[in-house]
Amino acid sequence: MKKTLVFLSLISSVYFYSQDFAGINKILDKIESKSKKMKDASEYDLKGKKFVLVEDFEDHAERHVLEFNTDGTLTLIELIDDKSSGKSFSNIFTGDYIRKKNAVSVRANFLEGKQIAMPLVYSLYIMNASDIWYLKDINSNKRWIENNNLIKKKK
Repeated sequence: MKKTLVFLSLISSVYFYSQDFAGINKILDKIESKSKKMKDASEYDLKGKKFVLVEDFEDHAERHVLEFNTDGTLTLIELIDDKSSGKSFSNIFTGDYIRKKNAVSVRANFLEGKQIAMPLVYSLYIMNASDIWYLKDINSNKRWIENNNLIKKKK
């Protein structure tokens, strides 16, 4: 009797979970169809490119410049402008990056030549919209726009 009840409960649970699984598969199919519309950036070369992120807060403004060097390293320059005093501060980080197709993992673990205990880590995704290349931070959805596009826009 116990075996029969366990067997029936197992069969019924598989039936109900399979219905839920079909719904999840439909959602995943929609996501995959949308992602197929995204442009493949595997031929886009990051070496020698600079990307800029500008953030404006109440008391200060931050500008981050991310430069991918040709030797596989990177330089991250952080400029902080204090609005109340008018002073500017800068930090120069260096590190490395790993790229796999459209995903880029950035690790800046040296501050002005000295290793830091907690490195800056960014998970970025290479994207293109209207021939404007940018990096989108996967965790915070912030956009790092390529420097060449900013120069074109000013002209």
